[in-house]
Amino acid sequence: MTFLNAVMALGAAAFVVPLAIHLLFRSRYRSLDWGAMFLLQDVMRVNRRRMQWHQWVLLAIRCAIPILLALAMARPLISSVQSVAGEQPVSWVLLIDDSRSMSAGNRSTRAIAGMTRLLDSMSHGDEVMIIPSSRLAAPVSIGSADDARSRLRQMRFDSSRMNFTAAVQSAVQACRQASHPFRRIVVVSDFQENVLGESNASRREEVYGSGASLLTELDSISDRLGRIDPTPQVDFLDVGLSTDEPDVETGLANVLVKSIRIDPPAVLVDQTVTVVATIQNDSDVPVSGVRASWLVGNRVMETEVVSIDPRGTSELAWRTSFSKPGGTSVGLAVEHTDALMADNRRMRALQVRRPVHVWLVDGDWSDEPLQSETDFLKVALSPFAFGAIDAGERQSTRRQRAIRRGTPIVRGDGRSVVDREVSHRRDLVAAKVIRPGEFVSLWQRVLDSGRQDVGATGQENVGDAESNDEEFPELIVFANVKSPPGTRRSESPAAKDGSVEGTGVLGRYLAMGGRVLFFDGDNVDAEAWNSEGFLPARLDEVVGSPQETKPMRIEPPGARVNAWRLLGGEQDSLFDTVRVFRYRSIKLGEASEASEASGTSGTSGGASTVMLRSQSGQPLVVSGWNRFTGGTTQDALAHGGIRRVGVVQFALPCDTAWSNLPLRPVFLPMVQQLVLDLLASDQQPTVRPGTAMVVFPDARFRTGSGDWEWEVSRPDGKTQAIVGNSSSSLVYGDTHRVGAYRFVANRLDDSEAERDRGTGAQVRVVEVEASESVLRRANEDRLDECEERLGARRYQDAEALIGAVRRDRFGTEVWRPLLWLLLVMLAAEVLWQQFGVTRSVGRVSRVGPEAAS
Repeated sequence: MTFLNAVMALGAAAFVVPLAIHLLFRSRYRSLDWGAMFLLQDVMRVNRRRMQWHQWVLLAIRCAIPILLALAMARPLISSVQSVAGEQPVSWVLLIDDSRSMSAGNRSTRAIAGMTRLLDSMSHGDEVMIIPSSRLAAPVSIGSADDARSRLRQMRFDSSRMNFTAAVQSAVQACRQASHPFRRIVVVSDFQENVLGESNASRREEVYGSGASLLTELDSISDRLGRIDPTPQVDFLDVGLSTDEPDVETGLANVLVKSIRIDPPAVLVDQTVTVVATIQNDSDVPVSGVRASWLVGNRVMETEVVSIDPRGTSELAWRTSFSKPGGTSVGLAVEHTDALMADNRRMRALQVRRPVHVWLVDGDWSDEPLQSETDFLKVALSPFAFGAIDAGERQSTRRQRAIRRGTPIVRGDGRSVVDREVSHRRDLVAAKVIRPGEFVSLWQRVLDSGRQDVGATGQENVGDAESNDEEFPELIVFANVKSPPGTRRSESPAAKDGSVEGTGVLGRYLAMGGRVLFFDGDNVDAEAWNSEGFLPARLDEVVGSPQETKPMRIEPPGARVNAWRLLGGEQDSLFDTVRVFRYRSIKLGEASEASEASGTSGTSGGASTVMLRSQSGQPLVVSGWNRFTGGTTQDALAHGGIRRVGVVQFALPCDTAWSNLPLRPVFLPMVQQLVLDLLASDQQPTVRPGTAMVVFPDARFRTGSGDWEWEVSRPDGKTQAIVGNSSSSLVYGDTHRVGAYRFVANRLDDSEAERDRGTGAQVRVVEVEASESVLRRANEDRLDECEERLGARRYQDAEALIGAVRRDRFGTEVWRPLLWLLLVMLAAEVLWQQFGVTRSVGRVSRVGPEAAS
């Protein structure tokens, strides 16, 4: 208990006045015995105690009156927690959920208005730290209440779901940076189902061990709070409950575009692509007549009408093609008024490519048909280059059939073509077969071309790989090659310009964003390849023989490998007819074996992934992540960026020496889907807000030297210039705004007056996950449990929170009850004196005659 006017409490000493009067002015009398006195002795003995008791009560009342008067004037304060002096400053940590669900209904308005009223109630010396849930890793800015109001006005509620435990941990950490000893944490959220769910189970098991839960993390946070003296108070401001949202159990009615997917993943110029959108009706009433518009960038290309059942979904498919290379975005927008309008539109980035340039390094060259090591592989990669049917006649037939069926293809550039296919068929891959002895010189010419010609022209040289020796290869295939070409040369110093005299040609190629596909064979020198160190698995002995009577069969990959998910499962696998007579025994690293045993796909730290294995468990195809140079990409990986497959290793050759795989129908789609998946592995079609984007330089810049500049166009219309170099990728982390980000690379040349502008743009899209649009409240019992673990208190409006803050900070004044008690005591003193004592005397006078008689 504290007093606002502590001096006035000294007036309680005035109780000695009635006490002194009572003691000093007691009645003085003499005893005089007379004859009839003995008749009253018994009565006087009975009533003497009663008279004394009444006198003591009257004395107590008279002593309490000055005490109560002094206490009421001192204005005492009583608090259930450790109180803070009225004017002593407090450090506030305002943890605000800025996820997309907060923009539903009037939640964000209530949150901003409540925080504004709380800021208005703060004292002049208080400091405020605002932590948005989407920027937990950002440095905490400490300012005044006025600074906090400015930040509140700039907040946008369009981010991914709040990681509740990580957000509270950030708030506790911010308390340690506070300047004042007294701290208070206020969590403002709508407390949706996905906020307090178990969506982070894998991360919890990694940090807290197997079986860890949300409550386990909260217990750990509570321990950290308890180590701060004095312990900060935690409050929840729940803006998810309102009279505007009566349906708490089922959530608000909402229609959203749930997902966008593209098939195939790698899109080439003039190639037909299918865009599939899923629309979800998250309400209990059917939705009909919803207008859905297909978008390319911000242009509406086609519109259709859709109806959706209650709590149902609907899929829409749209076929299109693109006539120019470069990055763009496609998506769907629906016109429907509901609780959350931001999720009525969803986009996905795609990169339109020219035919992929692939080098096939043939380790067993032959002039005979289908006798070279790479003959089957080249047919699989470029099947139309070996077609004997007149393409024009086939195209005319397809066009007539398409006209009869009425199937339109709308091009991404706005032109419509009635066709079942594109106007002409082109191979996805432009393959070039070279011998191992030609690799080093051809690679050097690519490097020289990048330094001289590309920077001077600023134009992409596109053409057939057979006639263009200086084109950067996106993929290099080594088929039965004895040793890695251009290996380290101890007598040659490492060249700074990346030439073949450097420390490993393949290492330089992978660092520049290239990809490698390795096929085994009889000519392979296992020791030489193992010493190079970039294969995802070590080469061991060759097992089996061509005369094997019991060949191995391949286990269907099924949905375990995304690139081959369409090749069938256990019941209808296209691998059933494949027979393996010989294979290379390969050994995975410790990290790879651990990930394989646990069923995971490896880590970015160099672990490998088994993509294909035999029925006996022997790995036959293994993929490994790229080893990036520098720390920027590793930073991106640490912040949830992409993991880029750089090398795929086969324990089989690509001819028929060890198996019949090249002769089976599965070989062509298997190889083509693998190549497309490799090319798409560096793309991030959609990232969450706050996730770093990794953008790799265009092939024209990878082989050059010097600096270049990225021009970044943001969704809010602002542009940003970032200078980099030709040997590293761009990691862009300012991705908190939803929308499309466009990246264009410009070559910087000090010898030229102007910069050479690149022709190919890359696009990345930031979108909020669809689960954030499911507007359902968290379970109340679970929310109460979270409050108990943290010692928090929950409020549904800002006024209740402000009142509690005022009581905790200044305490509860009790002078009014004391004043009422004083009045009661004054009245009691008068009544007791008039009736209590008088009645006692009267009773004595009546009892006396009765006793005498």
